[in-house]
Amino acid sequence: MVRWIFSFIIIFPVLAYCWYLYDNSINPNEMPASIHNEPATPGLNTALDDGPYAFFSKNDQQLELKWVCNEQLIEKTQQVTEVIKPVCAYPREINVRQQYALEPLFRYSAEKLAVISDVHGQYDVMTQLLTANAVVDSQLNWAFGNGHLVVVGDVMDRGDKVTEILWWLYQLEQQAAAAGGRVHLLLGNHETMVLYNDLRYINKKYQQVATRLGTDYTGLYNENSVLGQWLRSRPVLAQVNDMLFVHGGLHPDYLSLGMSMSEVNEQFRQSLGIARDKLKEVPVLNFLYGSLGPLWYRGYFREENAVTEPVLTQLLSTLNVNRIVVGHTSMDGVFSHFGGKVISVDSNIKHGKGGEILLWQAGVLLRGTVSGEQLPMRTLLEKDIQAN
Repeated sequence: MVRWIFSFIIIFPVLAYCWYLYDNSINPNEMPASIHNEPATPGLNTALDDGPYAFFSKNDQQLELKWVCNEQLIEKTQQVTEVIKPVCAYPREINVRQQYALEPLFRYSAEKLAVISDVHGQYDVMTQLLTANAVVDSQLNWAFGNGHLVVVGDVMDRGDKVTEILWWLYQLEQQAAAAGGRVHLLLGNHETMVLYNDLRYINKKYQQVATRLGTDYTGLYNENSVLGQWLRSRPVLAQVNDMLFVHGGLHPDYLSLGMSMSEVNEQFRQSLGIARDKLKEVPVLNFLYGSLGPLWYRGYFREENAVTEPVLTQLLSTLNVNRIVVGHTSMDGVFSHFGGKVISVDSNIKHGKGGEILLWQAGVLLRGTVSGEQLPMRTLLEKDIQAN
């Protein structure tokens, strides 16, 4: 008996650490033989409800709308100028825009900022965080005035309320602009994966929805769909004030591309949806979509392909920014690294149990919680001391 207990004590931490590595180590160059779809999020309502999915038709003057409500397909056709009324799933009215501006510089200034990342279909946690920190009001409408909200990629995959988040951000973008603010949705690796039909990490619910709608999940976001067109207009890189936002990070080799931020964004925009094998055939795209590229790089936090602080300082100087804000690598909150030169904002929202957002105003960085507390920034070392 003692031998069994001793073996358990030795083996359990090893298994736990292996699970941690698995949970944070998707590699764009490692394609598993089997599909690992995320299970549906457990809840009281098990009916299959999703939508709307909206597609332009007849010279973009009409919309073909589709929902799955209680596992049944519902279809409707209406004019683009008409408001989309809720049927099931997403509960809000939607005004569709026909043009999505591609701004050339992707550089902005703002008096205040809120930043969130890697929500992965966890609509409820996201709404709690933004409501508690006064980015939206109790009705989930924009309440941040002339402030900017930055979503640093990975809205898609894993969770079961991706549709709700995308339509909500689509509407918040309009509300923010009307108030003098902005919403910046950046693309993460999971958005690009869905668009090039790598569906390993979609929630099982969306497999079922796509089957009901007679397509695959990528087809729901094709170039003729409202949300598909909108996603294809989103950047990978954006700068607000002295902060550069990117999902994974920038390896020093990024500078060897010799490309401006707008040129990099255009490279991504033109290549969205191209199969991964084809991307590898083009050297620039192979780098941009690879493990050292902006969507996948983790070297600020891991020994593999790690960056040193002097090299990071030179990178920031060359880019003419003071810090880089990234998601992609999950941690139990928002953290400061390298003396504030890097801020990580993937706070494990993907598990649906909570998280944090980054707040900035008048040069002060804070962490916003689901309870509305706004706390000082911390480093990983401080976190480890608290945990022990």
